Parts: sequence; C-alpha cells; structure tokens
Amino acid sequence: MKEDYFKSGLNKVKLGFHDEAIKEFEKAAWEDPENFKIQFNLGTAYLTIGEFEQAIVNLNRAIAINPESSDALGNRAVAHLAIGEDKKSENDKNLAIKFGAPPDGINAVLDIVRDKRNNSDPFKNIRN
Repeated sequence: MKEDYFKSGLNKVKLGFHDEAIKEFEKAAWEDPENFKIQFNLGTAYLTIGEFEQAIVNLNRAIAINPESSDALGNRAVAHLAIGEDKKSENDKNLAIKFGAPPDGINAVLDIVRDKRNNSDPFKNIRN
C-alpha cells in the first residue's frame, strides 16, 4: 500500500500538484516512517511549497536514515536559509558538498534564496 501512495505522490509532483503529493507522501510515511525516499520526497515537497519548518522536520528524518545524502542535506540547507538560520544552512551546505553535491550548484541555489529573503518586503503592496 505504501508503494501505491509513494508512486501516486511522485506522479502528482511531476504534474505540479505538490499539495496533493504531500497528502500521498504523508500516507506512505504513516505506513513506513523509516523510509528514506518517502521522508526525502515529503521534505522536498514541503520545501517546494514554502513550508520550510515542516520541510526541515522531514529532511531531518531522511538524514537520520541516510546521513550522507547530499541531496537531503542540500535541501535542508535551503530550508534553513529561507527561515534565517544561516549557520545551520552553512553547516548543511558544507556537509552536502563533502558528500558529493556540486559546490557551484548548491551555492547558486543558496544565493537565490538569500537574495529572495533579503529583498522580501511583506508590506510592499500597501505602501504609497
């Protein structure tokens, strides 16, 4: 059953239906909470929709299962940076690179997140 939920989640991600994918991944995680692929994809889906704290929770679970996953560490670095946890982000980035993430790629992504965070202004639409 968990395989069906997981496959359905992957298909929904491919179609861009991240909220629906999360529901499917959550069902799969309920049945198999120690599955790296499920926790990783669930964390990544939460990251994609901007639910950074929940992304960190699921990526923490994935990393506990596979501590050398450069993808999970890289995604967690993005989530930490998005919520202003720069030191944690830097630590994750360095570990991700140590375990095989391309430095140019991860640095480029983190630069984009840093720029978006620094230029965000929640009141810009009500000024003037």
